[in-house]
Amino acid sequence: MNERADIPWNELQRLFSVVICFDESMRIIYASDTVHKYLPGVEDNPAIDEVFQVLRPGKLKTFSDALASLDALCLMTATNGRFAIRGQLVATTYNDHKAMCLCGAPWLFWMSSNCPDVRLSLSDFAAQDVQLDQLFFMTTEKRMVADLENLNTELTDARDELEKAHDAQHRFFAQMSHEMRTPLNGVVSALSLLEANSLEGRQRQLLGLAQSSSRNLMDVINYVLDLSKLEFAGEEGETVFDLPELIRSTLDILGAKAREKSLELTLEMDPDIPLHCRGNAPRLRQTLLNLIMNAIKFTDKGSVTIRTLKVEGEAPGCTLKFSVMDTGIGIASDISELIFDPFWTLPPQGGDHPDAGSGLGLDIVRRNVEHAGGEIGLISEPGAGSTFWFDWPTVAESVVMGASPITEPPAVIDKDVELSGRILLVDDNQTNLLLGTMIIESMGVEVDSAENGTEAVTAALQEDYDLVLMDIHMPDFDGIEATRQIREFKDKQDLPVVALTALAYDKEKDACMASGMNGYLTKPIVKQALAEELGKWLGGDAQNSLPGAVEGRDEDRGKTLTFAELLDQAVLEELRRQIGPDNLETVLTKVLSEATRRWEDLIIADSNDDHAAMQRHVHSLSSIFRSVGLMHAGDALAAIEVQLRAGAKLDVGWVEGLEKTKTGSLKALKQQLSVH
Repeated sequence: MNERADIPWNELQRLFSVVICFDESMRIIYASDTVHKYLPGVEDNPAIDEVFQVLRPGKLKTFSDALASLDALCLMTATNGRFAIRGQLVATTYNDHKAMCLCGAPWLFWMSSNCPDVRLSLSDFAAQDVQLDQLFFMTTEKRMVADLENLNTELTDARDELEKAHDAQHRFFAQMSHEMRTPLNGVVSALSLLEANSLEGRQRQLLGLAQSSSRNLMDVINYVLDLSKLEFAGEEGETVFDLPELIRSTLDILGAKAREKSLELTLEMDPDIPLHCRGNAPRLRQTLLNLIMNAIKFTDKGSVTIRTLKVEGEAPGCTLKFSVMDTGIGIASDISELIFDPFWTLPPQGGDHPDAGSGLGLDIVRRNVEHAGGEIGLISEPGAGSTFWFDWPTVAESVVMGASPITEPPAVIDKDVELSGRILLVDDNQTNLLLGTMIIESMGVEVDSAENGTEAVTAALQEDYDLVLMDIHMPDFDGIEATRQIREFKDKQDLPVVALTALAYDKEKDACMASGMNGYLTKPIVKQALAEELGKWLGGDAQNSLPGAVEGRDEDRGKTLTFAELLDQAVLEELRRQIGPDNLETVLTKVLSEATRRWEDLIIADSNDDHAAMQRHVHSLSSIFRSVGLMHAGDALAAIEVQLRAGAKLDVGWVEGLEKTKTGSLKALKQQLSVH
């Protein structure tokens, strides 16, 4: 900065009615008569920021800030709101020491707008102030325009930088998903192969420990990826969903666990809540699952109550208030603020609950609620239970539920069919190729391998394969581009291609399907899930002999369904991740028992022509089936419920049609239970 010559004091006071001098410590050491007139406290040598609020320049905390702002417009208002100054800073000396002067006049426009009762006199302004005001106005306007242009440029640059950082972070999560899941896929696959061998007691115990640890590691990885999905998902995944059904099905999932502990699990639902809402149903279900599961875990006796209320809002928007109340161990007030932090768990005084979990569930709950635009809180004290509550903004939807025609679903038998065929396995990771080949060959299928996109395209076009399992992220070009090139010569019917990837984003799945792929599997590959996918393409006659398919397919009954198609693995995997494999096994066992009992009740109600009981049992069965991923059975029962509510006459033979779907669905569930 160029040095400036000192300006004589008499010149300053002749030109300006307001002169304020402050030293290097930013304390006022001199003020002109006009300043003393309106701010009598300045004679006590206060600091600048004790008397004034500085509006411009934006930074004036130190003497260095003042030196850097000599060319800037200075606007200051008194902290008492009764005086304002506009002027400019001038470097000078006071008693042979460095000082800074603010030279100017009362800020007339501000004072007339904010304190009109304060009367300024002509003596408060220098004689030449009119000319100075004109110059001040023109230079200030020009400077403000320039400042706004600079600010706009800075904001644009900042936005561009933020978008670049956002994209870089997204790419980082995508890469980390691949890097974390790929080696874990090798661990899970190797353990799966090892489990098939004859092991001694100690060896089997160690294998169980390794499998449990790999599942825990997968929980942590899924948590990290869930956070990235929350950040990058935007409004993806929003659908219209049945709100009461979502809540009840969530309770159905955890009902067995509550009964195990002899807890009363109750639901209090405001009759004014909307029947149908638009929003992210999986996130809401995940939030409720985590909170209810936590309540059951830390409650040894008493009850867990879920309350749902509608908070008033302008139609169609409204806010739902959920509360999960338990009679459990409670939480001390001094740690209640920490409960939503990731990896935080209850300290030892939590009682007989050594398995406090990873401390990730409540962090996901908090993020889900904040992502939805709501708030979350906790009311609790030790020994008196806890109430977790959250607000969830949503949009009520008017959905007309007309009676749907009932089509007779396909019958299903659990007929084992050996797989046969030839597969091209594509992966750039040698471990994945080795283990994948071993797993697939153990199913009786011939396997060739390719390590990159170029090899994959060449092999797929030159050789005769029944299926390609295509890795997505590879060094030369990715699996999506490889599939596009294959599709130029072979269509989906000629050569099925199934994605095999560590990245579980909806956008990538959509990109895979758009490139011409037939399916999508997420690493780490579970042997059963792989077998079910292979069964779609390699089971004897791929159209009629899929694993668990209908024997003697009736064309009038529609498409033959496999066990894999009857049972939505995504729902089941989400449950396993949320409540753990042991709890899931308990839930599935309970579902088999509960569904059988309720089906018998439905048959009795039908024979008695008791429509109210029929509607109640059909609703319960639909909820039970949907909660564990048996969507075909759940949808068929829901359609029956619609007809019953409308008072429509049911088709002859509806019970027999549902019996076949129910039987096949429960067999699919039993097969899943036997695998795990």
